[in-house]
Amino acid sequence: MRKDNYLSLISFQLKLEIVCNKDYDYIITNDLYKKQMDECINILKSLKPDIAIFPEMSFNEDYEKDIIILSKDSLIVFGSTYVGNINKTKVYQNGKLHEVIKYFPSGSEPMIRFFYTIDTDTFLNEHLREHEFFVKGHKFYILNCLEYYKVAYYIARNRELSKDLFGFLVPCSNSNPKVFIEESMAIHNHNENVYSFVCNRIKKDGNHGYGKSYIYGPIQYHEKDWLTEEGIDSDTHNCSILKHDSSTPSYSYGIFADPHIISRFGRSDLYINTPINVTIKNLI
Repeated sequence: MRKDNYLSLISFQLKLEIVCNKDYDYIITNDLYKKQMDECINILKSLKPDIAIFPEMSFNEDYEKDIIILSKDSLIVFGSTYVGNINKTKVYQNGKLHEVIKYFPSGSEPMIRFFYTIDTDTFLNEHLREHEFFVKGHKFYILNCLEYYKVAYYIARNRELSKDLFGFLVPCSNSNPKVFIEESMAIHNHNENVYSFVCNRIKKDGNHGYGKSYIYGPIQYHEKDWLTEEGIDSDTHNCSILKHDSSTPSYSYGIFADPHIISRFGRSDLYINTPINVTIKNLI
């Protein structure tokens, strides 16, 4: 099987302290944040993944130089930050920054005071291309938190939009992961040939961010059994691959096969295993 039919991915679930006022959110870059980020940088240097995801609002310019260097041969979603009054996802690829506007703010975000909410059709017709990225020829949509909840279902069920789609990369600062998981179940009930990599933050205090980052996507049934035996948590849905717990800064790593080349039969000569080398470890 060709190497470019697999992609390696790291998802960092961080514990962050976010201050929210009437104009914008901002992150507190305290010792806990720095300790986590220093470890993240070391892990990225060691594992050299094709893709890395950080939670929403995790960006800090003190680490931008490192992220730019590490993105030379990879794609890194370094969370997001407020630029003016607008939440923008910070995406680095081949040493270049792409700032992607978040088009669906939640009612808890100050951004909603300055931004006109658009409908799903307008997003799909006019703005989806801004969220489209390719890694080794594989297509991804980067959807910041509520964007995933609002539009991923429609993308997954649209034959043209979901054509050749590897998956969704989803930085979050989500206070209700249960409803996101329910949405992912609906998405993957209708399209089992796509991944959802959802990276949530853990709240330091306040009312936002409850961890439980997770991955949904095609997984061979015996691989799921093996991961369960190794203590990696998931749920009973056929496409549930793993979940982080809700309290610990941690990261997950895995190598994921192109969902469009996977054989569903373990006896097939074309069978390939997916995912492989899956781990979840504490950051600090």
